Amino acid sequence: MKLDNVIRKYGREVMDALKSCHDGDTVKQVISQAGFQVTDGEAKDIAALMAMVTGQLRELSLEELSQVTGG
Repeated sequence: MKLDNVIRKYGREVMDALKSCHDGDTVKQVISQAGFQVTDGEAKDIAALMAMVTGQLRELSLEELSQVTGG
């Protein structure tokens, strides 16, 4: 999942709230409180994306790197 897709789907306010999420369960809570539904898989993907966006360092796979860079 790409960052711009999350922003388009849920909006910037939800995106800002998601930055404090560290796992799929908290992602699901934030998104459901905003009136949206998300699957467990999507929540996990969004949590991983938020970890990258907020600067939690780890090695990226080529697929993840492609998603982050959009190409």
